[in-house]
Amino acid sequence: MGVLELHERRRALYLWATAGAAAALTALAALNLVFGAPLPFPLPSTMLLAGVGFMAVPGGVDWAFERWRGKIDDALPTFLSDVTSNAKSGFSLTRALEMAADNDYGPLTKELVRMRTQLSWGVPFDDVVRMEMRRLDSRMAKRTFGIILEADRSGGKVEEMLEAIQRHTMELHQIGKEVRNSLRPFTLTTYIAVFIFLGIAIVMIDTFFAGLISTQSSAAGAAVAFEGLQGVSLSSIKSAFFQIALVEAVVGGLGAGKLGEASFAAGIKHIVILVTATVLAFQLFAR
Repeated sequence: MGVLELHERRRALYLWATAGAAAALTALAALNLVFGAPLPFPLPSTMLLAGVGFMAVPGGVDWAFERWRGKIDDALPTFLSDVTSNAKSGFSLTRALEMAADNDYGPLTKELVRMRTQLSWGVPFDDVVRMEMRRLDSRMAKRTFGIILEADRSGGKVEEMLEAIQRHTMELHQIGKEVRNSLRPFTLTTYIAVFIFLGIAIVMIDTFFAGLISTQSSAAGAAVAFEGLQGVSLSSIKSAFFQIALVEAVVGGLGAGKLGEASFAAGIKHIVILVTATVLAFQLFAR
């Protein structure tokens, strides 16, 4: 099953992931609280990690689809340029589109071959274009193919209309790239903030709290000065920082997706990256 087919079933994927996460969280809570089963991390952290693991599946599908759709959008200006050249050579718009299917446009080529096959079966040009617009689910692709459809209906000098469409699509593509580039620093800022917190947390655990707790056991004066830490172990402090870091990774990942790609769903991949980095940092560097 391809990326497009999985994306078309994304609602079912999110539903199954949510149901699986709910069942897993319930089972973890029952095993730990009722039967006393040991967990690799504290219960809240383990439940959060399990939830992220289940949501990573539909999030990965969305990420793969966004990459696929991005390649489609990148190929559209070149595709329109070739269709325009074919139309200028005297071919009809339908034939110009069929000829373009012989070129390499990445993932777009497969869609054009599909369209050519449907046209060879006698499916009307309007229906083929509309079906493709629904399949691609891209704002630029819908706009591009929609204008091609109107150009075919209006007739006249189609090549002139195609030239205008090609210029318009190129401008939109450049604007889209500029917008993405301008939003990228916000995503980077989120990553920097999470990594700074991880660094500070690990340094405090390994130096300040580790030294303080060891001093408490040997110096009564220190114990009096820090009465609030009496009875607190270094492992419990590490656990508290770890849970805070996980929450920050989840919130930061959602923020990175919304700021960088205008979608909370796009933040799932950032959550997976940041949560993985958090777990590795605490396992490798924190005492």
